[in-house]
Amino acid sequence: MRQMVCEWRKLFRLPALWVFLALCLAFNTLLILEHSSGRDFFRDVSAVAKDLGQQVTPSFLEGLSRRGAGESRDILIASTAALEDIFETYDTGELEAFYKGVVSSSPLAARWMEWKYGLLSGRVAHLAAKDAALTLYAGPITHDSHQFLFSTLLRSVVAEGAILSMLATLYLLGYERMFRTESLIFTARTGRALRRIKVLSALPASLVLYALLAVGSLCPYFALWDYGGVWSASVSSQFNYLTDMLYSRPFLTWGDFTVAGYLAAALALGAALCAAFALLAAVCGILIRNTYGAALALILLCASGLSLTVLLAQAKLWPLYFLSCFQPAGVWLCIGGWFTELGLSAAIPWQETVSTLWSLLLAGASAALALRQTNRKDLL
Repeated sequence: MRQMVCEWRKLFRLPALWVFLALCLAFNTLLILEHSSGRDFFRDVSAVAKDLGQQVTPSFLEGLSRRGAGESRDILIASTAALEDIFETYDTGELEAFYKGVVSSSPLAARWMEWKYGLLSGRVAHLAAKDAALTLYAGPITHDSHQFLFSTLLRSVVAEGAILSMLATLYLLGYERMFRTESLIFTARTGRALRRIKVLSALPASLVLYALLAVGSLCPYFALWDYGGVWSASVSSQFNYLTDMLYSRPFLTWGDFTVAGYLAAALALGAALCAAFALLAAVCGILIRNTYGAALALILLCASGLSLTVLLAQAKLWPLYFLSCFQPAGVWLCIGGWFTELGLSAAIPWQETVSTLWSLLLAGASAALALRQTNRKDLL
């Protein structure tokens, strides 16, 4: 533990780390300040939800009609007066037919789509029984506000957290080389075991940096946007929707999520994703003794993975394409639809979660093997 504290001291005393963190927070703050359209209406909807609840029932509509006159009230009345439960008649067969048509060149991929959307039909029936579609959420502004928070702001936070995690890991692994103390360290009692300590130190440090980014970005956002009446709303409200390949569909999640629960799950998955990137950086940092070379290899690894996914889609090699989606960078790209069916970005339910866990296991095992291999080599 004392050695891990020493490693954390090396990292958190680095001025460049805090400068980069401050720049990330400044960028996120600018994103939040730029996203001001609809803020007053969102506040009014949140106030209505606090008073009348989230379910659009006859009593809700009656209470809404008795509220004082105002543009926000009129818009809400117009958007909720004839609201019906779309999940009672929604047919996932249309989605299945659409994606089976896209991957029709591969019978195996078509069967995967048929299986996935067959499972989704059960979720639609469950959401219909719970009247999830009749949740107000944020009314007509639901889609824009949800996508900004989860697809724009959280995407930025996770990307910055991943970059900080990778840089922190590479910095710790290359610290002795940069300061020319490697020969001295490897003749000490700790010796080569120090690299394992560095990797173990980098993981909690990465999570701390990610937490600082998340708190520093979300606090200003929620200070400006009043979510007081929205936290208990279902994210599967019919006011919420996703668009993939110009095809719109309701926000169908594999589990029952309120806004608060969805945010907590997304933040947790983001933390796991940052840990996976940190372990990936550890593999490069252990195998490549030059820190800058390790960073370049890490960039090429991530970029080539995404490029491979694009090329496989262009070549219509759909089974290989779906397998290539099980990578950390691919999970980050589809952040706006986490825990939904994800369209052509997923072949199985909960794919973003499975992909992240798989990446953690694979990167962790690779780091362990890299440590074992280099411990047998003459490093000096």
